[in-house]
Amino acid sequence: MLFEKIFQRDDKSFLLIYRLILGGVLFFSSSFAYYIRNNTWQLSESYLEATILIVITFLILSFINSKENRYIKGTAQWLRIELILLIQTFVIAILLTVLFKTTENYSRIWIFTAMSVSFILFLITKVFFDFFYTQLISSNTIQRNILLIGDSESCQNIIKKFPKKVSNSVIKCLIAIDQLDKKDTNFYGIPSFNLNENFGQILNHHSIGQVWIISSIKTQTYIENLIDKFLLFSVDCRLIQPESKFKFIEGLDSEAGFDFYNVSFSPFYGTSFLIKNLMDRVLSLFFILISLPIIIMFSIFILIEDGFPILFKQKRTGWDGKSFNIFKLRSLKKLEDNNESLQVKSGDTRLLKIGKIIRRLSIDELPQFFNVLMGDMSIVGPRPHMTDHTKYYSNEVKNFMQRHKCLPGITGWAQVNGFRGPTYEEGQMNKRFQHDLYYIKNWNLMLDVYILIRTVFVVLFQKVD
Repeated sequence: MLFEKIFQRDDKSFLLIYRLILGGVLFFSSSFAYYIRNNTWQLSESYLEATILIVITFLILSFINSKENRYIKGTAQWLRIELILLIQTFVIAILLTVLFKTTENYSRIWIFTAMSVSFILFLITKVFFDFFYTQLISSNTIQRNILLIGDSESCQNIIKKFPKKVSNSVIKCLIAIDQLDKKDTNFYGIPSFNLNENFGQILNHHSIGQVWIISSIKTQTYIENLIDKFLLFSVDCRLIQPESKFKFIEGLDSEAGFDFYNVSFSPFYGTSFLIKNLMDRVLSLFFILISLPIIIMFSIFILIEDGFPILFKQKRTGWDGKSFNIFKLRSLKKLEDNNESLQVKSGDTRLLKIGKIIRRLSIDELPQFFNVLMGDMSIVGPRPHMTDHTKYYSNEVKNFMQRHKCLPGITGWAQVNGFRGPTYEEGQMNKRFQHDLYYIKNWNLMLDVYILIRTVFVVLFQKVD
């Protein structure tokens, strides 16, 4: 799921990695050219400075000229972009040596050898990345599963533009609005449904990540109701080819010649989400190492007071409404009639003696760093609810499932703003939901850092019942 989410909107992360590796290839080519001339890999100070300048120049030019959001396979794109950038990079490097009158410090053999080696290695790198990208698509690693809704003609046109094993947007099923009473046999084996079907079952059975609604004359009267229906789920919803009835200014993307308007779209994608995920893994590993003595110590206390099990495992709702097993240190007594869905409140007789300390200092949450390592959770995000509570509140709070458009977290915006613990008071869950929604709509890496810092103060100084 991780790679699918990173690539759910565009290939910018893949392109970033590709360009950074090309920068590394340039550095190697320069070193190799120096080795050929001087029989040593150790660059002199002046050649090292020139090499770094060449790499930085190439990367700057790459990012300035990067207009593509999709990785395009084939040598035509390579000749059009990377080769031109490579020539521009060395031309600029040569002009700078002339400008600063340092041409005598560098060998012409070194420059042209570095450029020739770079040309060959760039081509090899391009072939490798084309193969790797094809493998990612064919193995469904970065596949976006799409539910397509529109008139039959438009649906067929979209399907042709997004063929399997060529695009990572794969049409898994569709609803042809103008053929509700009959089945079209020309949908290339893609299963079709009608508007009376159970949308929840369709989304779950086909693992749908996005819903594409085609805006056309035949679908205009359906669009508003369809959007309202899909806001009840955590799935991303997009309009294709907005027509004159709508005036969209923000949220527009283009792909395969079509314009997309993102009606309800998770901001957790691309390079920022990749960085967040890497930070999660590194920080969770760090926190596990430093908290392991605490986990072991309190595990012994639990074992002495109430025996096994030490860990408490429970089904919680994660990204896209999918369930996962959350891990916590057990703070409640073993009871035969213990109702797991019953929230713990002040003075709860089910609490262990050591459980009061565990919950007061949030020590029970420490094993959830293992959930982060497994990819089920993030360090920062909306708190995951029990599946029973999700089912209940999705009927009580409007668009409640929109809070599941990202990985759930150990801590979150609602928690650092005082909305943590049981939700017995009327309207308290709605306030927590509004804070979760604010986090999702306004997410960025600095907000995560801010929440982490505030969490430390909340855990140490805020009283929890």
